[in-house]
Amino acid sequence: MAAAPKAKTAGRKRAPAKRSPKKAAAGSRGIEPRDCRLDPASNEIAELSHRIEQEGGVVLGTYREPLGGNPIVFASLPIGKIEPTPFQRDLSEAHHKKLAGVLDKTGLFLDPVIAITAPKEGFWTPNGRHRLAAMQRLGAKSIMALVVPKRKIA
Repeated sequence: MAAAPKAKTAGRKRAPAKRSPKKAAAGSRGIEPRDCRLDPASNEIAELSHRIEQEGGVVLGTYREPLGGNPIVFASLPIGKIEPTPFQRDLSEAHHKKLAGVLDKTGLFLDPVIAITAPKEGFWTPNGRHRLAAMQRLGAKSIMALVVPKRKIA
């Protein structure tokens, strides 16, 4: 029996295989816990802290995230000043309604949204659309956010 001819790919090349990062040795990356401390008056976040306060929010804490040492501001933001980034996936009605039910039942909001400053005013959340919608559904006045100074994170 002759083998069946292989299908032609019409000059298309195969996409390169996706590579997973190698597993790093335990404790070999990032910064030490003591190096995560960031002075709230630091020049790195002064402009962001001012913007948060100007928009009606409150800076609750500051730190350097442990992997890259990037500055982060933990803040309470007015819920009316934050919206999803324009390029996010669609909101799942079922998901945010279920999440709102759980938040209402427990009375706890423990998972802050990620936020960046919007180009003109307010804030965008590139990660947290369903949590934001759930809190809006519950009539919340504010939402906890980890505000990242680098807008390119969006």
